[in-house]
Amino acid sequence: WYQRRVRELEERIEELRASKVQYGNMLREARSMHARFEALLTTHRNIRAQFQTLISHAPDLQDQLQANATTQSILEKNGEGLLGAIKQFVDSLNTLVNVTIQDTFLTIKNYENSRIEYDAYRNDIATLQNAPQTESNKNKLLELQVVFENRKQKWEKLKQDTNTKMDLLGENRSMVMKTQLEMFNSAVIAYFSGNGDKLSEVLAEYHIKTKRISEEGDTTTNSFLARNE
Repeated sequence: WYQRRVRELEERIEELRASKVQYGNMLREARSMHARFEALLTTHRNIRAQFQTLISHAPDLQDQLQANATTQSILEKNGEGLLGAIKQFVDSLNTLVNVTIQDTFLTIKNYENSRIEYDAYRNDIATLQNAPQTESNKNKLLELQVVFENRKQKWEKLKQDTNTKMDLLGENRSMVMKTQLEMFNSAVIAYFSGNGDKLSEVLAEYHIKTKRISEEGDTTTNSFLARNE
């Protein structure tokens, strides 16, 4: 009975440890994506500035340079939207991994410590029960049984707390990640299909604020594909 209940909880804990590793890996890659994409947006901004600067030095290329500058400006604007979506995805993952899951592991640690104490007293009682039944051993056994019951109640409570915490974590993880994965997928599709209007809808739906890298350039349309047709 005891071993079965411990084994069931240990399996849940091991599964959570494996999940934390996987979500941690996802967080690392998402942070890398954010950094690389932010660098790409800086490149868009810089090359746009060069196109605009060159116009005064090459009037014969004015139309072509302005067209390229406009395209880079739109790419930059839409990119800032995707960057905001990536940042929200990173922030949500970071909260899940380093706050929510970590808090659950603090409860798990308390449970595991109480189990060690409980097992130690359980083994001591078993040893005394098999020892010669002297008056001294009987008194020790009575004393140990009182402490053992106390440790057993503590272990039972922490076991229940751990199961409850893991249940709540599972519900929270599922709800948060479904929302964030849907948001992330929608934002990526909108950006890479050149649909700035759809990207703006995604940002509004999920209350994502974007940080403008630059306010310059023509942004009268949100579709950089349409501007180049």
